[in-house]
Amino acid sequence: MKPLRASMLQASLRRALGGVDKVNGKNGVVGNSALGSLLHKRQIIVVDDNVVNLKVAAGALKKYGAEVICADSGKKAIALLKPPHSFDACFMDIQMPEMDGFEATKRIRMMERELNERIERGEAPPECANVRRWRTPILAMTADVIQATCEQCLKCEMDGYVSKPFEGEQLYREVTRFFQSHDHVQ
Repeated sequence: MKPLRASMLQASLRRALGGVDKVNGKNGVVGNSALGSLLHKRQIIVVDDNVVNLKVAAGALKKYGAEVICADSGKKAIALLKPPHSFDACFMDIQMPEMDGFEATKRIRMMERELNERIERGEAPPECANVRRWRTPILAMTADVIQATCEQCLKCEMDGYVSKPFEGEQLYREVTRFFQSHDHVQ
């Protein structure tokens, strides 16, 4: 199918050559069960100013069992992600008018740092009584996957990125990485 994506080509070649996917033992594709086990019942916020992109991303995550809330701006994301909150992760578009995903992420990280300082001083709100450190994984969503963009994502403390539209293997890889390696809301 066009446009041709590297992961789609890789999966097609793997299937054609009889290769087996390491994750599921299937021919070159990440199945619903692998992503579903990671995303089932996870509270995820998707942020994108484009309604079509928002619906596509939310639909893809819901397909794997995630509970998704949508926001159409960086400012709304900041309001929803003000700690404490119940979200397990955020998928953030990086190119939005008014406030881009980089700036929204910086502000979210600043709020998290302030809460973490309160936790360290023993001044945490009651909802954070059992939390050692507050950090919500934020994954950039972009059609522009170039090295400079990746570096900018890391610089503003995003936890990774996925290309739009979502591809199963990349989504699985990134979601696995940030759900397994981050000490987020506890």
